[in-house]
Amino acid sequence: MNDFDFSGKVALVTGAGRGIGKGIALRLASYGADIVVNDLNAESAQKTVEEVKKLGRKSIALPADISKTSEIDRIFEALMDKFGRLDILVNNAGISMYRPILECSEEDYDRHLNIMTKATFWCMKRAAPIMMKQKWGRIVNLGSYVAQMNCTTKNFGPYCAAKFGIVGLTQVAAQEFAPYILVNAIGPGDVATEMMEAEWVQEGEKRGVPAADVKELYRKRLILERFEMPDDIAKVVAFLCSPLADQVTGAHIITSGGLPYTVK
Repeated sequence: MNDFDFSGKVALVTGAGRGIGKGIALRLASYGADIVVNDLNAESAQKTVEEVKKLGRKSIALPADISKTSEIDRIFEALMDKFGRLDILVNNAGISMYRPILECSEEDYDRHLNIMTKATFWCMKRAAPIMMKQKWGRIVNLGSYVAQMNCTTKNFGPYCAAKFGIVGLTQVAAQEFAPYILVNAIGPGDVATEMMEAEWVQEGEKRGVPAADVKELYRKRLILERFEMPDDIAKVVAFLCSPLADQVTGAHIITSGGLPYTVK
């Protein structure tokens, strides 16, 4: 039996127009899943759809601002009209901003919590009844290595608050949605994405150093001495959706290349 055969299953991946989300969508599609691609950017979402189709799978783009529950409701109505089922939900969409708490606005805080924590809550709320009716479902939420005690990172207050919230929701949902739905979180570290590159630019500007210097400092603190790629995270998502993880629920699996670690 192929433990990574997701043929006949439908997966919704939020924030899948680029970066980690795109990597997850393509990995699941390579294992046979049909993919619903959500992203704020319609053009990016469609590009991912086209790549999924090249792998021989069905796919639709449902661009939406998932900080708004009405938009999430629209996504679920559309995917059920198209596929009639949902087997895998990956709550990946997120933002990140390098800014001290004293410089953060209410809007900064609300955007982080709405796009990540609230959207994760509402997507799970919409997905769970579908999966319970099917008596099978997998939900994977994107946490972070910073969402652990004594691992938070200064100048990322709203981000850390949102990610800790996601881990808490994961643990509660795992209990409430059992036994048919497994709910887990993954905690990436420094993944080579456009969002991470933007963080290095922001930090460099604050510290008055080139972004390239910040990037190298980040690389040096990794035990494995290389940045993660989106597919590194996607592989763990696939594992959690496979029969190999049938006894894993309520977990926050840190997939960070060894973070946190001290610079050599």
